[in-house]
Amino acid sequence: MGKKFWLIIITALIICSAYFFWTGNKTNTELAATLPDNIETEPSISSFPAPGKTLYRMSLYLDTNTRTVYGTTVLTTENTSGQVLSELCFTIYADAFRTAATTPAPTSAYYAGFESAGIEFDEIMVNFKSVDYIKEGVTLQLVLAEELLPGQDITVEMKWRAQVPRLSYRYGYKDGVFVLGHVYPVLNVYDDHGWRTSYNSSFGDPFCHHCADYVVRLNIPETYSMVSTGNVVETIAEDNGRYFVTSAAENVRDFGMVVYSQYQNIEQEAQGRTVSIYVPARVDTDITPLLKETIDILEFFSCKWGSYHYPSFKVVVVPMKGFHGMEYSGIVFLSEDLLKPGADEQYTHFILAHEIAHQWWYGIVGNDQIREPWLDEGLANWGAYRYLCSKGLATSNGKQVTTPTNLSRELNDMHSRNDYYSTAYTGGESFWWGLEQELGEEKVMQVLRRYLANYRFQIATSEDLLQVIRQEAHRDMQDYFADWFEHDNSLE
Repeated sequence: MGKKFWLIIITALIICSAYFFWTGNKTNTELAATLPDNIETEPSISSFPAPGKTLYRMSLYLDTNTRTVYGTTVLTTENTSGQVLSELCFTIYADAFRTAATTPAPTSAYYAGFESAGIEFDEIMVNFKSVDYIKEGVTLQLVLAEELLPGQDITVEMKWRAQVPRLSYRYGYKDGVFVLGHVYPVLNVYDDHGWRTSYNSSFGDPFCHHCADYVVRLNIPETYSMVSTGNVVETIAEDNGRYFVTSAAENVRDFGMVVYSQYQNIEQEAQGRTVSIYVPARVDTDITPLLKETIDILEFFSCKWGSYHYPSFKVVVVPMKGFHGMEYSGIVFLSEDLLKPGADEQYTHFILAHEIAHQWWYGIVGNDQIREPWLDEGLANWGAYRYLCSKGLATSNGKQVTTPTNLSRELNDMHSRNDYYSTAYTGGESFWWGLEQELGEEKVMQVLRRYLANYRFQIATSEDLLQVIRQEAHRDMQDYFADWFEHDNSLE
C-alpha cells in the first residue's frame, strides 16, 4: 500500500470518533468506524463504480452464539457512469442460501442438515435519504428518492444482518470457523450495457466487481481471531471479553475474511511482502512446505507475468465442500480435505497454484465471471500447469492437443457443473495450450504481460484479450479465434 493510504488510515483511527454504530439486541457495544474519507489510488476508468473513487467502510459485529453478522456499511463513490442513475444494484450473495432449492452448496456441505440463511436490512439511505429496495435472488435494487447525476458524489449507508449457516462452504460455519466470503452487499458494475447484475448459480462464481478500497472494523470474542484481505491497522481490547480488529486494503477486487479459533499459523517475508499460512490446530501436519511452495508460486508468476501487487498474501485452510479452493484479493481459502492423509499431493500443488494465479487473473485484471468465466479460470488452470511443469511435477506433453469448445458461453448457457468445468476450466486452459502451439511459450507470456499492463485494476473482456493477442502476434489470428468462439458444441 502507498504511504499516503496508510497515513490517512492511521490519522483517521487516531482522531475520528464514531462515524456510525450498531446496537444489536445481544449487546450495547458501540461499533465505531473511524475510517478515511478520501483515498487516491489508480486513475479511474469510464465504468461505474470507478476504482480509486470507491471506498467501503464497514463496522461488523459477529455474534458467535447465533452465528449472526451485524453490519453497518458506508459506501462512498462517484457517479462515473456518464448516465443519470435512478437505481443502484448490489449483489447480496448471502441470500443465495435461503432455500434448499436455490442454495449453491452441495448437500454434503450441510453437515447438520439444511438450514435457511440470508441477509436482512434495517435501514438503507442514499445521500442521507431513506430509499425503498427490492430483493430478487441475489440482487438488491435500491429505488432512489432522487436521481444521481453524472459526476455526483454518492454515499450509501446500510444497516444489515447476515445469518451464517452451519455449512462447510465459502460462506458458512463449522468447528469454530466462520468462513465469510461475500458476506457483505457489493455494488454491481454499470457500463455501456447497463447493470451487470448477478444471479444465483449452483456452480461457478456469479460475480463481477470493480476494485475498491476497504476499511473493515470487526468486533469478535477474545477467543477468536480474524484473517482477511488487507492488513491489520488497529486492535483494541474491550473490558467485556471482546475486541475490535480493523483491516484496510487498497484497490482490491473484494474482501475475504475468516474468523477462527484454535489455528496455527506461520509466516515469512519474501521479496518485500509477508506470506502467511493458517491451518486448524487439529490438522497434524508440518505446514512449512506449504509456506515454501506458496512463496515459490508467487515468485514464479511474478517473474512470468508481472509483480504481485499487494504487501501481504495469506493461505487459509478451512472446512469447505464444493470447492477445493477459493480466491479473494490477497487471500485464498483451501479445503482442509487437501491436507488429509492420503490426499493427492500433486492435485494439492495444482489447486494451490490455481488459486494463487487468480491473484493476477480475477484480482488485478478483473473479468465478468458470470458472462465470461473462461477468462480467469482458463488462465488460472493453464498457469497452474505451467508452474507444475517448471517443477517437474507435470508435463505439457498431450496438453496441447485438445478439441476446441465454445468459450463465449456464460453460466446460464451451461447445463451442469461438468459442463461449466469442461468449458471454463478445461476449455479455457486448452485455449492457452493451443495458443502456445501457434505463437510459442515466450510470446504467450509476452501477451499476458501486455494484458496485465493494459487492464490492471479494470474489468477486461474476451475482445480486450483477443485484441492484445492480435497486437503481439503481428499476424492474422482469426482462424484460431474462430475455433474457440464460433465452435458449435451441439455437433459433438
